Amino acid sequence: MRTPTLAVFTACLVASVAGCASMDVPQAHKGRMFSRTGALAFWTGDKGFTGPVLGPGTYYTGTYNEIYMVDCSVLTVREPLTALTKDGVQFGLDIYVRFSADCDDKTVEQLLSTGVPDKDHTISAERLYSGLVRPAVGEAVRQVVSPYRANDLNEKREEVLNGIRKEFQDIMNAREKHIIKVYEVNLSNLDFPDAMDAANVDRAVQAVLKDKAIAERERVTAEIQTVTMKRELAEKEGEVAAARIEKIGAALKRHPEYLQYDMQTKLPEIYRQAGANGNMVIAAPSPTFILPARSGATTPPPKPVKDNLPAQRDNPVTDHDRTTPKDP
Repeated sequence: MRTPTLAVFTACLVASVAGCASMDVPQAHKGRMFSRTGALAFWTGDKGFTGPVLGPGTYYTGTYNEIYMVDCSVLTVREPLTALTKDGVQFGLDIYVRFSADCDDKTVEQLLSTGVPDKDHTISAERLYSGLVRPAVGEAVRQVVSPYRANDLNEKREEVLNGIRKEFQDIMNAREKHIIKVYEVNLSNLDFPDAMDAANVDRAVQAVLKDKAIAERERVTAEIQTVTMKRELAEKEGEVAAARIEKIGAALKRHPEYLQYDMQTKLPEIYRQAGANGNMVIAAPSPTFILPARSGATTPPPKPVKDNLPAQRDNPVTDHDRTTPKDP
């Protein structure tokens, strides 16, 4: 009877030793060996954490030893919060934090010696967030938001976000330095009370109408300036034209013979065009005689036109062409 009992006991002992002889350290985890003792080890061996920090892999543990680990994976957590403004308005907002444990060997040793595993011999990232990150996020939001009024939060959203990020980083560096790595902090979904939402909508509509009125006023002002500039330009162009005409008139007054020369150069073309169109050209008087005499010049009296035509007399007729008066 003793032989079967001893065989069963030996088989159970071998199975228990073989089943607990190794443990795995998953990816994005680090751990340490926790040495324990018992009856099968005759209560010999080390106690507590021993050996170096272990990376991902499979390790021999023996009958009683275990491996405790820290989750080093990067995690993004949405944290819904409520904050109270300076004027007593309570509103909601969402903070997104992207973080991970700082899995340096010293940090792993510190976390394992002070933390309590919550998932199968592992201190999870969720446990690190709830114990170390969440209190810092809530404190940073309260300290940054409380000096602002509710109406200023929409306009100074980026300023508030930068303030929360900076305050949160300062708190983490002061309390949890070399324990938690924070990669990103974002603010979103500002949830105001319904009355505040309606007021914000009305304010946005008024801002749009104001912008439209300013744009229309600027357009009218620009058109007025354009008309004024066009009028000034027309006046300047008129002054230039008048000055040109005055200079041309003064030049023609000094040299009136130029008009005669100009007409003589243009007459052949005028005759050609008139002849081509079957028109008759009547020569106009010379412009030299039309223009007034220059100051200081004497105009000679017109020469008398000599009549070279013979004196008018009766045309000679022959006798047989002369009619004979008849007696009454």
